Amino acid sequence: MADTESPPDSSAPAVAETLNVGNSASPGGSPSSLNVAQRRLLATLRATDVTIGRLNKLMSSAYGQERVFAVTGYLTHALHHLLVSAPWIALQTRLGLLARLRSKANPSTLEPTPSQSRLLALSALMSETRYSLRLLGIFPLWAWGSNTLKSPPSDRIIYTLTLLQVLVNMIYQTLENVGFLASKGIISKKVIDRWGGINKWYIWSIRAWFGHIFFQFFVLWREHVLRKRRMNEEVSKEKQEETVKAELRAWKKSLVNNTCWAPLCLHWCFEKGIGFPDSMSGVVSFMAGAWGVYDLWTATGRS
Repeated sequence: MADTESPPDSSAPAVAETLNVGNSASPGGSPSSLNVAQRRLLATLRATDVTIGRLNKLMSSAYGQERVFAVTGYLTHALHHLLVSAPWIALQTRLGLLARLRSKANPSTLEPTPSQSRLLALSALMSETRYSLRLLGIFPLWAWGSNTLKSPPSDRIIYTLTLLQVLVNMIYQTLENVGFLASKGIISKKVIDRWGGINKWYIWSIRAWFGHIFFQFFVLWREHVLRKRRMNEEVSKEKQEETVKAELRAWKKSLVNNTCWAPLCLHWCFEKGIGFPDSMSGVVSFMAGAWGVYDLWTATGRS
């Protein structure tokens, strides 16, 4: 999505002036309770305005929007499973018994709150929205491959690994797009069924994605080797420290992301999985991108 110019922010002094019209201080000169409430309201409005402004900056790009959808889906999925977990239900039962004992109310059977299923529905909606957004994912992947061929990395190993990643990602995105469009009735399911059905297409799509994760571990290894070589070369110490610090942070962030996704993706590569608990998938998925979202959010406060 192209960045658009944001509407001018309303200034806090103007809001304060508007709210203070017609209000006078107490006879004794000390602020009245009404003025205290106004100041609290103004502080809340300022904090809300700053937060919404930063969210607007975060969502001004397609990647930022996708990250917001992802975080919402992962956290609601994790919260749903927390609310239906045995420890949480036991805690609810004990608190309910204590409340009934205090109020002397008749005991009744505790039922799951409707919000639990709504959370899972919201998580599913966020996931489907991201499927729709990724229908256009072929184009940035093509650009990635094109840029790699036009301006190849100096290291031959990283160059080869990058091309392999582009290839498996193109396969992953194509298979996912076909499966998703078939599930919506846009592509004939008869064609898909000849090749194993929609679920098979999704599984092979995830297997291609796992190929990217597999190659990324080798990319990270190679980057580590090259960084150690550069550190041994004769360069400015100050410049070396700054460069290495930035590279190391990006390297660690990529390693955390890849390590979190690896077991999840491997689990989804098989029809029956490898035993990874579904209740933990939302938490681990969130952990995979938490660092990146934190950096995006921090960047919104710099300008």
